[in-house]
Amino acid sequence: MEAVMACWETEQSLQSLTGVSAGEGTGATMSDDDDGRDDQIDSDTANLFDGLDSMGFGPLIPTESERSLMERVRQELKHELKNGYKEKIVDIREEILRKRRAGKLPGDTTAALKAWWQSHSKWPYPTEEDKARLAQETGLQLKQINNWFINQRKRNWHSNPSSSTSSNAKRKRFS
Repeated sequence: MEAVMACWETEQSLQSLTGVSAGEGTGATMSDDDDGRDDQIDSDTANLFDGLDSMGFGPLIPTESERSLMERVRQELKHELKNGYKEKIVDIREEILRKRRAGKLPGDTTAALKAWWQSHSKWPYPTEEDKARLAQETGLQLKQINNWFINQRKRNWHSNPSSSTSSNAKRKRFS
């Protein structure tokens, strides 16, 4: 939920800075729009310059070349902002996807981990090199590999048979 809120806030900030709504990802510039927004921009620009210039010669209205320059600067700024937020947006998307796929690992991934487990059943503690190789092979993060082995040892491995029988006896007494 935090990732969704952060994404929404980022989108709102980007929208307020660029003037482009979320649905306008067509790559078209403002000058390409034929929906009457140019008239709105022209009136907004005129409203900004309604006052007299410093010499008292009348309203400051930008020339066509100044408008063209302002539009180019606006487009460059928009491009820089998009690139600046790109990494954050990618990070948020990855976090959302990670949370979505939380739970059981894919069968081929667990098969690779179980194969290592079975071949090292007497001492199932992989070395750092083993973990790195398994991470490369499965596409999991090192933390996921570590957690899988911790859980697997807790659930399926008893290094000391006498401790497992005593824990079973304790479970029976409290049941």
